Amino acid sequence: MLNDKLRLSVELARLELATITSIALQCVSLAYFLGPQVGFAQVPRSPVEIPETEVAAHRIGDRGPLYTNLGNAHFTASIDVIVGTDGKAVSAHSSTGVMGDLPLLRKTWQYKPFERNGQPVLAKVRESVAILPIGERPDTHVPFPEIHDWNSLRITLSRSGCYGMCSTYEIEIHGDGTVLYDGQAFVGTSGKQKGQISHASLVKLVGAFRSADYFSLGSGYISGVTDNPTYVSSISFDGLSKSVLDYVGRDAGMPPGVSDVEAAIDRLSGAASWVGRK
Repeated sequence: MLNDKLRLSVELARLELATITSIALQCVSLAYFLGPQVGFAQVPRSPVEIPETEVAAHRIGDRGPLYTNLGNAHFTASIDVIVGTDGKAVSAHSSTGVMGDLPLLRKTWQYKPFERNGQPVLAKVRESVAILPIGERPDTHVPFPEIHDWNSLRITLSRSGCYGMCSTYEIEIHGDGTVLYDGQAFVGTSGKQKGQISHASLVKLVGAFRSADYFSLGSGYISGVTDNPTYVSSISFDGLSKSVLDYVGRDAGMPPGVSDVEAAIDRLSGAASWVGRK
């Protein structure tokens, strides 16, 4: 009798475990198929590799060339970029190793979100950036566009470290006046901070970009020296985007207006008070 009761208990336990397992598998299946509709967490998927023709149709802004004072040398940097579902570049890897400063520049790159089956997807794209002698820089003028939707405005500035005590931080300014700051090294205030500026200050800041003839500039100016910080500024609005990399750029033919833009971002955003060492 005892053995019969033991066998019965084991059988009931086995059936209970099988039922729980079945329910769990059904829940996993339901989460997989209905996750986007009912909010289940999704298992991260590998990025979708995007063909060049599709990348070209989704790219916002240019991707070079960059200009240097390194004689007549010509380089091409190939960069694999992971693009988030919002169209912003989230990471990058250069297979050529020519330009160590490109990760800062890639943070400013934007795309119209890539989709599959009507849903935005994590995407992998390949970009090629030409690095050319400054003497080959064409003398072109691109009029600075009027801003129609101020809510779409984004202005950024990144200053990297160096082989020394260079202030390292990032600033992002939104069209509603929101200022986001991230102090990383050798700054008065480390970590993330949030501030607010007036629309009048935004107008002055955009005026600094306009005075620099920003949309007529090259995508970057690189001097053949070492151990210096890299600065990258950018502006985007109304589906347009432009960024400029500055690595001791004045020595490589960069117009002084770029430095004026960088200084204006520090000053008018209020970030100078966070950057200043105490």
